[in-house]
Amino acid sequence: MYGAAVGTVTVLDEYRQRRDPTEAAVVRLDRAVAALDELVRARGRRLSPTIERELRAIARAVSAGLAREAAERAERLVGLLAHPAAFG
Repeated sequence: MYGAAVGTVTVLDEYRQRRDPTEAAVVRLDRAVAALDELVRARGRRLSPTIERELRAIARAVSAGLAREAAERAERLVGLLAHPAAFG
């Protein structure tokens, strides 16, 4: 019997985000940029002005040290580009 001796399960990603939100944002950004790289390369030179604008906004956020904002923008753009209708 475990009773009250059982602790709670800690999700490491959530723990890291609470401990160092900037580091967590950088990890998220790195993953999103890797996915964006693949998606953008697949499109070739066919980037809409909207996609180019978002890529510039991500770069500006990174340059300004706003890793969380850059990660959120990059993740949102990945979601849009990964959708089948994005190639339509």
